[in-house]
Amino acid sequence: MLTEADAFRYGGFITVRLIGQLPTPCDEVEELVHYPANGIGSARIFLRVGRKPGLENMYCTQGLGRIWSMNSEIRDNYSKTVEIFINDHFVRKIRVIEITYEGWHNIH
Repeated sequence: MLTEADAFRYGGFITVRLIGQLPTPCDEVEELVHYPANGIGSARIFLRVGRKPGLENMYCTQGLGRIWSMNSEIRDNYSKTVEIFINDHFVRKIRVIEITYEGWHNIH
């Protein structure tokens, strides 16, 4: 479950910060791939949330797992938004905040 997501651009790189909580103690999260939009549409990040290797068929106690955080850098000069997908399902679209010498700016 994704609880927080932010995206900042500085120097041609978008840094995406993600925070969430795993559904059970037996699960893990990993970034599969990310794509820049290169001027068309949104940049995209694909994550996988699932059982840890070796625990796929094991019984797991019900209850929330650990809180996770992840930073990802995408080389992209143009995207105004980032789309986040978990297990191939669209979860959230976030705006990119531009960081310049003058300060922080929302891109509309």
